[in-house]
Amino acid sequence: MRVDSFRYPAFLLAFFLFALTGIAAGQTPGTGAISGMVYDPIGNLISNAEVLTANEATHVSRSVRTTPEGMFRVQLLPPGSYLVTVNAPGFASFQSQSIAVLVSETSRLDVMLAVAGATASVRVEANMQTAQLENSTLGTLVDETAIEALALSNRNFTQILGLAPGVVVDLPSATALGHGTQNVASNGSTPTDNNIQFNGIDANNLQENSAADSESSLVGTAIPAPDSIEEFRVQTANFDAAYGRGAGAKVDLVSKSGTNNLHGSAWEFVRNNIFNANDFFSKLDGQPRADMKQNEFGASAGGPIKRDRTFFFVAYQGLTDVNGLGTETHPVLPMLTADRSATTLGAQFCPAGHLDSMGQPATGYLTQAGGTQVACDGSNINPVALAILNAKLPGGQFAVPSPQAALPIGGTDPSDQFPQGESTFASPAHYREDQFTADIDHKLSQKNALAGRFFYSRQPETLPFSPNGAANLPGWGTNELGRNTMFVLADTHSFNSNLVNIAPFGYMRFDGTSAVANPLTAQSAGEGTPTGVVGLGANIPGLAINNFAFSIGDAGNPSQWQVTNSFTWQDSPWPRSRKW
Repeated sequence: MRVDSFRYPAFLLAFFLFALTGIAAGQTPGTGAISGMVYDPIGNLISNAEVLTANEATHVSRSVRTTPEGMFRVQLLPPGSYLVTVNAPGFASFQSQSIAVLVSETSRLDVMLAVAGATASVRVEANMQTAQLENSTLGTLVDETAIEALALSNRNFTQILGLAPGVVVDLPSATALGHGTQNVASNGSTPTDNNIQFNGIDANNLQENSAADSESSLVGTAIPAPDSIEEFRVQTANFDAAYGRGAGAKVDLVSKSGTNNLHGSAWEFVRNNIFNANDFFSKLDGQPRADMKQNEFGASAGGPIKRDRTFFFVAYQGLTDVNGLGTETHPVLPMLTADRSATTLGAQFCPAGHLDSMGQPATGYLTQAGGTQVACDGSNINPVALAILNAKLPGGQFAVPSPQAALPIGGTDPSDQFPQGESTFASPAHYREDQFTADIDHKLSQKNALAGRFFYSRQPETLPFSPNGAANLPGWGTNELGRNTMFVLADTHSFNSNLVNIAPFGYMRFDGTSAVANPLTAQSAGEGTPTGVVGLGANIPGLAINNFAFSIGDAGNPSQWQVTNSFTWQDSPWPRSRKW
């Protein structure tokens, strides 16, 4: 299945709508803003004062002037720490350091200028927490420190979305294969109502619109390494129109960028069998400790290509996972032996040969639907059933194996029960991911800046059982391959001190394939198929034995391929207020 989506925003209409209104309170996804008022010493508003903002890491600056009402608003700023300088004729220069600009938020800074000849200095600490006064949006910001410091079993940012108010999320499973991505529900909405954005561009697979994949061939939202994420914000209520795509949570993720200082990091996280105890069912069935090995490693680097002008950031992360716990199954099986001839099976399972304490045929041996019972010589056993019970996989083991351990016989009369056994299959699944991040920022001129963001990941995995739900016995595994591609190119242009425009283009691709192993054919068992197809290429269909708890065969989807391509163009002009 292939899905392509195109979005053509009516940015000219948006431009005129904004031009006819006052200073807009909304904020373009992936950016922040600084706003405030400028006063003189007695509290009068100062118009036409110059407000200069400079990113303290890159020295990229932008200036605006206050309105006749003394207001200013510097829009479309990349998240970071800023130095704000205010100048007005007849007044002393004012500077405020370390003003934090957060994604999807507007920082408030009110300035009182001293008269010329006096000095004024205001210092704002970088870790200072300020109240959000510009809007009533409910949500939570998770910054770089929290992302890297919080203990995440799979180093996945979706596992901390539950920190936001109104968000409900299941506890992450430490045995989940791969990243263990989780869906969340916000204020009663469903997970498909959520919207995840990557540097201001929708990063949702439109085929299902949820973070975690629901089918084997569907690829969920990309999960960048925490070390490549600058911050992200979760908004749960009262968000502005820029986030009006859905009724659920809005997740706005911003990746790291380079600065004037060269910096980097390297990491490795290890999980291994030697740190784990055996689980209850494996011990009960006499099986060894399941494999649970995970290595997550990588490195990042960022810095200047040309100081104060061009910056880069790159990162790589690899993840290998050998996991037998996440796909462990516990089928209940009849007490079969290696001799599966009709005579042996008849003697083992016929009701007439198994009497209860009252001398009557044990009811546990009677067929569930009644009717003809199994003859003690096996003469009436269906040839197809006999073929399935004797079918062997390419490795030589029975497709329906003998149980590993006998289950206790309960009930008021044990002689009236049918003996059953249980097995624990913890065949290891194998998962591998290689992901790459490359970001670049370039100041074309004092009024124009270009930002590029690229992410790619490739995740092949081999599962011992099909996630499509047919067999819970070994032999019907699945090979899957998922690929995420995200590309964002944004041009920010300052036409003058009162008009700034950002025009991003985004491309998102979700590419997934799935193929189920089919070691037995319908012809080998003398069985038909739901579609009526016959021949050597027809796989044995799914077969579930309800009296017990085991199943074999194909789930009906031997192979799948699903691709979603999303192309997004946006344009967001932010003019100063005008009076008409």
